[in-house]
Amino acid sequence: MGYSRDVVDNREEETMGMLATLFPGQGSQKVGMGADLKESNPEIFERYFGQADEATSMPIARYALEGPEETLTRTDVAQPALFTLSLAVADVASARGIQPALVAGHSLGEYTAAVASGAVSFADGLGLVALRGKLMNAAQTERPGTMAAVIGLSRERLEELCEEASVAGVVAPANVNTPAQIVVSGEVGAVERLMELAQAAGAAKVVRLQVGAAFHSELMKPTQSRMAEAMESVSFSDPRVPMASNASGGLVTTGDDVRQALVGQIASPVQWVSCVQALVDAGADTFLELGPGRVLGGLVRQIVGKDVDVASADSPERLEAFLEAHAATPGAS
Repeated sequence: MGYSRDVVDNREEETMGMLATLFPGQGSQKVGMGADLKESNPEIFERYFGQADEATSMPIARYALEGPEETLTRTDVAQPALFTLSLAVADVASARGIQPALVAGHSLGEYTAAVASGAVSFADGLGLVALRGKLMNAAQTERPGTMAAVIGLSRERLEELCEEASVAGVVAPANVNTPAQIVVSGEVGAVERLMELAQAAGAAKVVRLQVGAAFHSELMKPTQSRMAEAMESVSFSDPRVPMASNASGGLVTTGDDVRQALVGQIASPVQWVSCVQALVDAGADTFLELGPGRVLGGLVRQIVGKDVDVASADSPERLEAFLEAHAATPGAS
């Protein structure tokens, strides 16, 4: 993968501030992800993806590297693939001295962040993610629903429209990605009605997402219950660094709070705007997205401002570029 400084960091060389690492959720997967890691750090690739293959009883490594795309985008495949690659890259980052002061992840990425924080082991986290992906994949048949992205309306206005559309069924905000980019989730008829109302209310854009379930809504309560049961047998430690909670939007600092955050987010909205603000309020001024894509970095810029120090890395090469872009060795402030 080629390196362009303006892709990895949009500033001139500078001293590292307080670093927050971010981990992407489902939708960031792409065929070929992990190829650079396998070439430059084959032992790390094999160690992480070997465990993923075993935990899921699927060739996750092959799907990540070769696809096909329709298989990699499947929920039960995409989630463990993204989780595994992000943590493998985080391992390389740690070996290079990149140590975050704070962590956060979007949806699935919160499970990745929990492992990166030290609150749960990679093996236990992988088991939970494999189950989460399997249950969410099954939910598309057992409790079908859909989701839609609405751009250009405030959360308050969208909540009013959701209430109006609820005569057709369950519908509510699911991902508060930026103040003006919100995803709604619910039963098909209710979401379709919400889309009509949002367009009539002047939304800049309304797009139905290609999903068959109402993630982060009350329709996911059965999945939430199953995940809560599974977590009873998992050991959670106090994280080494605070983690932003999708469910509350605040920082959590105990193992019990991390567990509750991971359970709570399954059937409640991802409060990403609040998560980013909590990181900033805690002192974060540098954000490094570890994993495929640059979606979270873009959201951070929209929330905080375009001048914020944001970078992304899905390979050792991009990690080196991140280090070169900063004069001092990264570390927790």
